[in-house]
Amino acid sequence: MDLTIRRAVASISLPALAALAALLPAAAPAATIKVPATGSTASIQAAVDAASPGDTIKVAPGTYTGQRVNVNKDGITITGPPTAVIDASQDRFGMTVGQENGSGGVPRPADCGDPDQVYAVHDFTLDGLTIKNAQFTGLFMMSVANFRVTAGTYADNDEYAIFPRCSRDGLIDKNHASGGEDALIYVGVDRNIRVEDNHVSGGVIGIELESTFDSYVAGNKATGNVAGIFVIVLPGLPFETTQRALIEKNVVNKNNLPNPFPPVCSGPDTPPGCVPELDDDLQLLPSGTGILNVGGYDVTIRDNVANGNDTVGIGAAFNPIMNLSSLRTIVTGNTVQQNGQNPDPRAQGSGDLVYLDDPTNGSCFTNNVHKTEGFPFGPPLCF
Repeated sequence: MDLTIRRAVASISLPALAALAALLPAAAPAATIKVPATGSTASIQAAVDAASPGDTIKVAPGTYTGQRVNVNKDGITITGPPTAVIDASQDRFGMTVGQENGSGGVPRPADCGDPDQVYAVHDFTLDGLTIKNAQFTGLFMMSVANFRVTAGTYADNDEYAIFPRCSRDGLIDKNHASGGEDALIYVGVDRNIRVEDNHVSGGVIGIELESTFDSYVAGNKATGNVAGIFVIVLPGLPFETTQRALIEKNVVNKNNLPNPFPPVCSGPDTPPGCVPELDDDLQLLPSGTGILNVGGYDVTIRDNVANGNDTVGIGAAFNPIMNLSSLRTIVTGNTVQQNGQNPDPRAQGSGDLVYLDDPTNGSCFTNNVHKTEGFPFGPPLCF
């Protein structure tokens, strides 16, 4: 039967096939929808609402205020120059991607973390624009598969600049992000996210990997933050581990911004300005941190430059919140100099290289250019 069908198809002439194709409906060509400089984010939202998969929305220069822009359909590209500015001071978000609920939130899907997760949005691109002054997050993407966020500017958003969650297969590249009381680029509960060639400064954390899998962080410049690049595992999330991260060829210098969160007291009034209880994990983060892994598994940190960070250039530590060792942390080929010269009192160790974990957990520090070390529990066996 199968052979007969194939022979029948093969016997149809090319002109007949062409005539048959002409009877079929043609796919609509991708359109470019231009947003004029109206001054209102409602005009950008109207363009999104009118767009079809494959369309590009081109935003004209100007400042746009009002409610957030929400993208809840596949295959949309939004582009514009840095002078196309979303001033999100009237909302918690500048732009959200994913399904909003009735109250305007973007809830975490029930299957977040499931390998067979059904994603709300596929194939989203944000190219350019400036998003600033959001009361929470500049760009928030929930349950998005296959995305790119590129060449944008994110400034003075209260918590986060770019934040994908429960998302996968994304590229965040060539952005400038500054100002914020948490992570500027925050990869949390995601799979296969690449963070490349961004410039992050003036935040509590430049780039954070939290409870996420298969991350790649390369070619970024992090300076003037409390911490440049930070890997951690935190409770209450669908993933209870951070696994398989490659952090390479980044420049992480002079991340010495004072931590705005008070330290936890280890004794009466020690360290100075301390509080008796832990309310936020950021209270544990020492100012002057270059690259630090706290409880991530199979994290490789190689060929980076980390200089002039007051507490630690590159380090790994036991995670006291999750009771996790930083298993198999590989630190190799890095240039790590002039770090640890003015350590934060909340730090347990300081130097170019710092290791605050079980020396037998499979970690390896090798072939790094450095001078000082902080190994209070002993160096990793491969050193």
